[in-house]
Amino acid sequence: MNGPDAVRDQAPGETGAAAGHAPSAAALARQFGLPLAALDAEIPREVLDEIPAHFARSRCVLPLGYAGDQLRVAMASPTNTETEQLLQFLTGRSLCIEVAAEDLLLAKIDACYERIDDSEDFAALEASTAPESAGERHELEALSSARPVVRLVSNILLEAIRRRASDVHIRPGEKDVELIFRIDGELILVRRFSRALLPAIVGRIKILGVMDITEHRLPQDGQLRVRDRGRMIDIRISIMPSVEGASVAMRLLLSRVGTNDIGEIGLSTADQRHLGDALEHSHGMLLVTGPTGSGKSTTLYAALNAVVRRNLNIITVENPVEFHVPGITQIPINADIGMTFAKALRNILRHDPDVIMVGEIRDEETARIAVESAQTGHLLLSTLHTNSAVATVSRLLEMGIPAYLLRATLLGVLAQRLVRRNCVYCRVPEAPDPHVRELLGIGPEDIFLRGVGCRHCAGTGIAGRRMTYEYLVATPALRRLITADLDEAALQEQALRDGMVALTAHAVGLARNHEIPLHEAYLTRLE
Repeated sequence: MNGPDAVRDQAPGETGAAAGHAPSAAALARQFGLPLAALDAEIPREVLDEIPAHFARSRCVLPLGYAGDQLRVAMASPTNTETEQLLQFLTGRSLCIEVAAEDLLLAKIDACYERIDDSEDFAALEASTAPESAGERHELEALSSARPVVRLVSNILLEAIRRRASDVHIRPGEKDVELIFRIDGELILVRRFSRALLPAIVGRIKILGVMDITEHRLPQDGQLRVRDRGRMIDIRISIMPSVEGASVAMRLLLSRVGTNDIGEIGLSTADQRHLGDALEHSHGMLLVTGPTGSGKSTTLYAALNAVVRRNLNIITVENPVEFHVPGITQIPINADIGMTFAKALRNILRHDPDVIMVGEIRDEETARIAVESAQTGHLLLSTLHTNSAVATVSRLLEMGIPAYLLRATLLGVLAQRLVRRNCVYCRVPEAPDPHVRELLGIGPEDIFLRGVGCRHCAGTGIAGRRMTYEYLVATPALRRLITADLDEAALQEQALRDGMVALTAHAVGLARNHEIPLHEAYLTRLE
């Protein structure tokens, strides 16, 4: 931890106790002469028991402690006299009202009451006499449908959704089981629990994912959809047998309308213009590349939003459909019945498309059909798993695409990563390793910042992620270099002359602007 002399950046307008509260909460507190609630303190169980969980959630209120004989209560709407009267009736106490921003208060309510629910559910399960491995279907179904198990699995999923986790892992070990969330790309241990609970929890997840509850030897995949506060979340489930028991991985996908525009995904003004120009073409191929989880789908849908307004017939082929957009025909892949990317692409060419989006080019057949589609009057958008923009051109040539076809069809390649942003409330000077400065070509005079963790970022120092990228524009000069014996170094030099900012250089620029730590930029470097 940093001492009292640590230098911290203060967010604009942040002063005193009001720091971090929404302006409406601070304004309400001033208007009615009420204090702002401090929500970072631990609340004892006996205080939480004053107000039932369902009432706290439905009315957005939270007991904080006592002030003499009064109960201190945080409210987002301190003018709601009906809620205040009901609270006095429920608790039998007079109240000391404090004001809190609704989003912060809801998060604190969830954290407090889900902790109580979970502790009760774990205790109930651990006290049960359920065997380590129930062999019969009816035994497993009864165990997995018990109220504590149902509520426990539900709470795990809701906590993951509200903490913005992209993945949930249930990882069995020799002595216990770990529950792990991936948040902003980082694996975070949430809790450990007894191995005796694993069959019940895995059984419940299998039931939800419509899987065979009695199969323990083979991998299984499933999916389910849950609703939370008006949002639909699709969850893909993978269960793998391991020497310690069933290992579970769940990917959380917010099933929503893709509303990002190309001006909102982090492109420079010049690259927004270049991308917009590419999307105005009636034919050609625009590719987005990067590793899994680098935001490629978000970028593709921002591009689709730019062309959907042109009254074109747009068809997508995806695995799975991550964003739902009105006015677009979206086709899910199903390899189990032979519905592959290549087969879907061959058939949708008969469906009179103007724009085709292919979720991923992963084999020679799909690549060939995609390039031929781009040549024959279709605008084609897709993704590849390559490290850089130039490497994408090499990869397509290696997959058997003739150089003359690539020269004729390629419009541009956007290679991207996601980097973690600093929390603006707890940034302090970063002390990069001299070796890192040397590798990135950075002098000792440059100052960088990193988040160290505070209540605004749940102690992580991170405030979400943003894109860092390089965008290669297929200029006439660059197209002439696309040959069967491609020289990647020459292609890279030409792209830089045409105005491309290399991916690592872009990330270093973000670090210089104090948006991200320098270490994040270091992780994007391309060898």
